[in-house]
Amino acid sequence: MRLLLLPGAHCTSRIWDRLRPYLKDYEIDAPDYPHDITTMAERPEAIAAWVYECFHDRAYRAVIGHSLGGILALQLAHDGMNLGRIVLLDTNLKPAGPFYRNLMTPAHMETLGDLVLPMLREEGAFYNPGLRSALQKSFDYTGLLRGISQPVWAIYGDRGVPDYADRMQDLLLPEDALQRMILRFVPDACHMMMLENPEGLYRILWEVLRDE
Repeated sequence: MRLLLLPGAHCTSRIWDRLRPYLKDYEIDAPDYPHDITTMAERPEAIAAWVYECFHDRAYRAVIGHSLGGILALQLAHDGMNLGRIVLLDTNLKPAGPFYRNLMTPAHMETLGDLVLPMLREEGAFYNPGLRSALQKSFDYTGLLRGISQPVWAIYGDRGVPDYADRMQDLLLPEDALQRMILRFVPDACHMMMLENPEGLYRILWEVLRDE
């Protein structure tokens, strides 16, 4: 069985390095977005078109998209790719509340910051300002949930606050979007959950990927 792993904005496939050992039973496609694509792309659809061109002839058990990668996953489902199940990792379909606006927990920032922050700076230099704006200001991608038949899991880090009462409300999503998704939360993790707590993330992915 094959998985498609799509990184978030300003990220490379290195973000999956700590999760890959848990996915050893799967064939994995984990592309890096070419700089000539991200430099020219003003909307996520342009990157989705590149992914489609490269991988549309393959069938996947699931697509796992981090942040921007989750938006691409939904777009690719609309474009007719054989994606099986759709998994969104800390993907904001609309701007979320302050609870979700953090990269890593303070403890993980100490241990992983030297890996993550240079990557974000280096890759960010190759992103079109229009694309950055499309991911940061007054965006709404909830419409991508309509018209697709696949199950959609939305997995978020619990920010180290597992009993936070307003974690659903702070996603700031309309009720129909929340009802369309199966929500799960990875403990002791924020936006970079695949690096912060790969085992905790895999426990949820096992539920997603297993045979029904």
